[in-house]
Amino acid sequence: MRALQITEYGDNSVLHIADVPDLTPTGSQVLVAVEAAALNPLDSFLRAGYAQALMPLQFPATLGGDVAGVVSAVGPDVTEVAVGDRVYGNAYALLGGSGAIAEQAIVPAANFARIPGDLSFAHAASMPVAGTTAVEAIDHGLTVQPGQKVFISGGSGAVGSAAVQLAKHHGAHVATTASGDGVDLVRELGADEVFDYTTNDFSEHLREVDAVLDTVGGATLDKSYDILKDGGTLVTVIGELDQAKAAAKGLTVIRQAAQSDGVLARLTGYLAGGAITPRVGRTFSLEDAAAAFTALETRSVRGKIVILL
Repeated sequence: MRALQITEYGDNSVLHIADVPDLTPTGSQVLVAVEAAALNPLDSFLRAGYAQALMPLQFPATLGGDVAGVVSAVGPDVTEVAVGDRVYGNAYALLGGSGAIAEQAIVPAANFARIPGDLSFAHAASMPVAGTTAVEAIDHGLTVQPGQKVFISGGSGAVGSAAVQLAKHHGAHVATTASGDGVDLVRELGADEVFDYTTNDFSEHLREVDAVLDTVGGATLDKSYDILKDGGTLVTVIGELDQAKAAAKGLTVIRQAAQSDGVLARLTGYLAGGAITPRVGRTFSLEDAAAAFTALETRSVRGKIVILL
């Protein structure tokens, strides 16, 4: 089979398509014939070696995590899915998978769920990492309730767009930031207030916010403490927390890293019910994987970047 691999850290020049032996599942593993794999910023970080101190790769390494395809074989201990099932999930090698950007992927069964309804493979592949991150933040970290005022930075991004939809599904008043055509996108997703961050500072307008989801970090995160009401809650998926600012207002602040059990199943329910609609920006072939990584790093595509196998 073919797989997108690297044998050393570096820029896109280290990417190559390798012919590797077919895989065989054992124990609680599932073998998937991959139809689509989506890129995340983590993929670029892993390829470049920026995360090697905490998340070293074993070379040769097959890249990618978000994956969707059809189960072609299962290990003897698997009961969750069966051969022929359309599934999606997380195939990162760091989490026990074999890597997503390949014609086959081995994944622990617990990392997979059946694709709901007639959702396409490309749209399903776009959701595991971003979708579960949004569900964890909105449902578990912030526990968003009807009538609350919620601010989500970066509403047109992969995590942000899912979070905007989910917060609106829960009956919240949602404010967010975006720029360019992202402004129209987040309005379509249901955002009540949209601030174009290139011309309009959200922190000059928002006050007494119940909950904040930060997907941007930096100055945006720094300003988010001030718009929260006393006792409010902030979750960041990217930045470092300021405990002094949090303590001054009695805020609950969370640096989201791990996810609760059952988050993928919960995401699947939201996708099935239409509460969250995936946003695929562009698809690439395996042969054009380097161009896909360039689009990821230059942020030239609005919506998820998906590689079709």
